[in-house]
Amino acid sequence: MKNYLLFISCCCIVLLISCQNKTKNYLVKKWDCVQVDNLAPIDKNFISKEDSVKAFQAEAALKTLSWTFNNDNTYYCSTLGNTLTVHGTYEITDGDKTLTLTPDSKNSINTYSITSLSEIEMTLTSNDTRVPLILHFRPH
Repeated sequence: MKNYLLFISCCCIVLLISCQNKTKNYLVKKWDCVQVDNLAPIDKNFISKEDSVKAFQAEAALKTLSWTFNNDNTYYCSTLGNTLTVHGTYEITDGDKTLTLTPDSKNSINTYSITSLSEIEMTLTSNDTRVPLILHFRPH
């Protein structure tokens, strides 16, 4: 009888572990932005030097971005590795295809399509901009 209860307990533990959300398991860690796509206008023939410099500066700033996602559905966003800029809550919806970030200030809600997510990479596509911004992350 004791072995039977032990077997049932082990089965329940395995079942609970296997039922955890894989997307959330992959997401929960610190991520550093390593690449940004679609920041500059699509038609580069009409981009001015000033716009080009601004796009370069924006890309450099985005590449200092780090997001930390926690198990309790909170997140922290920092730049340059130490300055806390935004914190709030996140939600994974649409069959693990959409990530919604709501800052504590509630002044803007950002929604991203989860293009890819694994233990070693995360790619998000913004849903809130005219030209979708694509952010590539690697674990910290």
